[in-house]
Amino acid sequence: MEIKQQLFGLMAALGRKVYRIAGYHYLAEENEVLARQFSLGIKDQECLLTRQQLKAYQQRWKVLGKDIRNIHVNNAYCFRGVFDIDIVPSNIYYSAIEPALNNRTFGISYEDKARIDWINGETNVPHIFVRNINGVYYDASQKEVFRSNIDLNDLVKNKKAVVVKKTIESHGGKGVIIFDRDMEGILRNAEGDILTLDYLEKLYEQDFLIQEFVEQHPFYNQFNPSSLNTFRVVTYRSVLDNKIHVLYTFLRVGAPGSRIDNVSKGGLFLCLKEDGCFVDFGLRKGGEKVFKLDGFPPFAEMDRVYMIDEVWQLAKEIAARHVYSRLLAFDMTVDKNGKILHIETNTSDIGMEGIQYTIGPIFRRFTNEVINYCQEKLKKVSLYKLHAS
Repeated sequence: MEIKQQLFGLMAALGRKVYRIAGYHYLAEENEVLARQFSLGIKDQECLLTRQQLKAYQQRWKVLGKDIRNIHVNNAYCFRGVFDIDIVPSNIYYSAIEPALNNRTFGISYEDKARIDWINGETNVPHIFVRNINGVYYDASQKEVFRSNIDLNDLVKNKKAVVVKKTIESHGGKGVIIFDRDMEGILRNAEGDILTLDYLEKLYEQDFLIQEFVEQHPFYNQFNPSSLNTFRVVTYRSVLDNKIHVLYTFLRVGAPGSRIDNVSKGGLFLCLKEDGCFVDFGLRKGGEKVFKLDGFPPFAEMDRVYMIDEVWQLAKEIAARHVYSRLLAFDMTVDKNGKILHIETNTSDIGMEGIQYTIGPIFRRFTNEVINYCQEKLKKVSLYKLHAS
């Protein structure tokens, strides 16, 4: 019996090791595929780096992993015309940097959209009418509500539209549905389905919410009125002084007629410079450069973005509450009354592909301290194990 137990123990340990190794290499390949999609937008295929430049780049990042993919720095050079060894290889970012900076075990629970107002305060969160957490319904005051007592018609009366979301294990706008009130006064989605608990339970089973639909400020509505155009604000708590800084920010603008602002659905992302103005160009799926929108001056000539200081300030205030994660991404917007709203918190899988192709290295002046910190972490645990933590 003891030999059998030992055998199964060895098999389990081997299985975990194989899982960690396979998971790491799968991620590396997946992110290289994403990088190739962006490279489709590069018209000048002769903008290749020299052997000396690539050698310097490999030397810069090899302390965090042997598998350094050159496509990331090459893409950044092709899009921006600037070679910079601080461009982070995406596989190194996801496997060594993010898991070193963030305690995933604790941090992931702070992504729960159903508790976003309970965790961060309800002042800047769109009102949640009802939420399903692990199969149990709760109201805004954290009290359990029996399903039989929930009257959706009463909860959302006089609302022209509501948003329904999957609350856990969903990124990139997946599981988000908008229900609009039709001519008969019934809330339906784009496929004509009526908003009912039966429908939502069949779709999601559990872990979902019904939330207030946000009407955005006219400044952001002008970019695309059919979608809620949101900011992604990424903050970093320095490993040296524990102060919180905004690393980068971009505005997502939906495709004309689209209800969501995701790049995967035809939208574009447009990064901001540190002074609060737009960079010269945004990017669509496939690496298509966009320098202006119809009816607008070029992005490079536009004024400072409306209320961006207030957006950044709120992001830093929220980040201060998340002590388990040094790297955080907040989805935020400005409503029609000029109120900053916190839509979502991300503590893991924080997208960075394509960002460096418009603004340069994501860690900027903090690159050295991040590399040194992660290098110290890797002295205590293998790269494969750190990635899987």
